[in-house]
Amino acid sequence: MTKSSGLSVCMIVKNEEANIYDALASFTPFADELIVVDTGSTDNTRDIAAGFTPFVYDFEWIDDFSAARNFAMSKATKSYHLWLDADDRIDEENQSLIQTLKSDFDGKKAFWFILKNIQGAHPPTSCRQLRCFPLAEDIRFQRPVHEQAFESVLAAGFEAVLADIVIEHLGYMTDEARLAKAIRNMTMMEKARAENQEDGGLLFSLALTYSPLGRRKDALECMSQALELFEKESYNHHLIPEAYLFQAKLAYEMGDYDQSVRKLAVVGSLVVGNPLHNFQMGLLYQQMGRHRQAVEAFGHVLGKKYVPNLYPTHPLPNEAELLLFLAYSLFCLNDQKPALELINSSKIGQCKGWEWIGARAFTFKNIALAHIALETALRYGEIAPMSWARLGAIYKLRGYVDKARQCFERAGMPDRLHAANKPLTRSQ
Repeated sequence: MTKSSGLSVCMIVKNEEANIYDALASFTPFADELIVVDTGSTDNTRDIAAGFTPFVYDFEWIDDFSAARNFAMSKATKSYHLWLDADDRIDEENQSLIQTLKSDFDGKKAFWFILKNIQGAHPPTSCRQLRCFPLAEDIRFQRPVHEQAFESVLAAGFEAVLADIVIEHLGYMTDEARLAKAIRNMTMMEKARAENQEDGGLLFSLALTYSPLGRRKDALECMSQALELFEKESYNHHLIPEAYLFQAKLAYEMGDYDQSVRKLAVVGSLVVGNPLHNFQMGLLYQQMGRHRQAVEAFGHVLGKKYVPNLYPTHPLPNEAELLLFLAYSLFCLNDQKPALELINSSKIGQCKGWEWIGARAFTFKNIALAHIALETALRYGEIAPMSWARLGAIYKLRGYVDKARQCFERAGMPDRLHAANKPLTRSQ
């Protein structure tokens, strides 16, 4: 069937009465057509949706997000398709950007959007998702969970263009929500795997889900199998560095530092100059005390712009903080002069710069450097309560009970004062 020009916004929903009104209100300004597919709501989701659009359909849930997405897409009548969720939000600025984007709907381009995951008290993460593309018979969503259409879009020969459009996703606002979704996704992916639906992308996602649930051995096994499949597949090569980086992090968490270093070496050979991967590598090298490698990795991040990739990541630190990451490793290497130059050149200021170094050193139990850094910070200005607490802990460790008591008072921690009467051992 010939599609008329315009944009069909397609959603799949279930029991979203708390979200769907705000979602549809934020989509209406740019949608030429709203398609809402309900997969079994028992609340008022369907009625609220019907207040925005006559195109509300039912679809029996079969534990497969792709099946539901493909059904929704089959109901669209416009030339371009944009898939969204009830916990997605698009602000006025990005609504206008989408409206402007329609002038580029030539039937040849598809568009990456930026998905920004808002995570409550945790820092947000961002990734690229191919959200908007021409409607064509050979374009299909794949995988029962973490579904994406980009593989079929690229296979169909469409040009993928990064649009500077941000979707805010509110689905991970609480720890409870994250845990519930992780368990749900794990169950669905294990079912697909048992039904021989496994592919590299499925195993990659399953590994990422196993890890925070404490199933590290299963995560390693899945990621190793995913890498074997990635080598054979033509469309998931972009995930190969991510897979090795995941293995490196997991090996570190499991205490196998040699294995972690070997995996990081592979990542480094695959992503020369990539700032996102190099920053993650630098952090891991720093945690393992391999500061030469950390300095080299962080050096590839300086002056680079943060551009999200297909895997959710935290934004890069600003240049001032990045210089402090470098300075910390240089101090650990006893390269005092360049480290001091970096602190002096950081726009964060001497007091905050030394305070940052002190916090970093304290985290890694580098007590000597933490002591020097925090006392130096005090010479330049006032430090935060947590820094007073750290300095108190250091004085307590070194037997300076009166100084420790004064620091805990400044930190606003009177309940810690009694603990200052007995110095800790270094092992504590």
